Amino acid sequence: MKSHLYKKYICSTLVILTTICCWNGSMVESTTSNKRPDVNFFGQIEDHYKTFAAEDILIGGKYEVIPVYQAITKKNNSNENNKDIDPKQNKALLDLYEIKSIELKHPTEPTASQININNRDYSEIIVTSINDTKKNYLIESGRKITCKEIDKGPKGEVHEERELNITHLRKLTITGYKGATPEPMKKSYDQVSQSTQAAEDKESEKKDIAHNTNSLLDQIEKNVQNLSQESPTTFESLKSSILTMLKALREQLQKMVNMLQ
Repeated sequence: MKSHLYKKYICSTLVILTTICCWNGSMVESTTSNKRPDVNFFGQIEDHYKTFAAEDILIGGKYEVIPVYQAITKKNNSNENNKDIDPKQNKALLDLYEIKSIELKHPTEPTASQININNRDYSEIIVTSINDTKKNYLIESGRKITCKEIDKGPKGEVHEERELNITHLRKLTITGYKGATPEPMKKSYDQVSQSTQAAEDKESEKKDIAHNTNSLLDQIEKNVQNLSQESPTTFESLKSSILTMLKALREQLQKMVNMLQ
């Protein structure tokens, strides 16, 4: 009877522990909504009225995967030559990380940079990459640039929300970026390498814990199945062995708990 109850207790414990050992160490971090973008791109914007410092720069609400289209040359300023062409079938995706500046092709004459294709208005722009490569693209004339204008005065900085269409832009220059929080976003190569190595070490440690835990569970289950009432000596020996393995299992589970903290 005693052996039967002990066996039942151990089996119940195994079910609970097996469920716990399905843990893979992954955790989902919740985030709160924030009006500011995740990455603060800052620089200088020149419209047709003034030049000002800006931050939180976005194009069409994005700082990456910004759609633009391959440029189409106008012939004799006639839209008839373009009526059968759809620029959106020849798309490129820009990231502000890779851009030094964006300007209208004809910055002093905004209307000269516009082209109408299939009753849609596009603006011709010149994009200069961080490698100083220049490329011409088309972008919808109604695409908006949003940012915060930085107005520095004797009482400190004032950040004014700005929104302007591409047609009102003469030149946008990106001088850098950082996290929306004061903590800098950029990391050195060594920091990235150390972070990657630490993540790999932690993943290896989790695998070792999982392997050791599963091995202990297998041994405990085997010993429980071999419990016998007929031989008190064998029973006591197996009982001692199971208790030793449970102690080792407890240590493995404690390591798991420590990793979660």
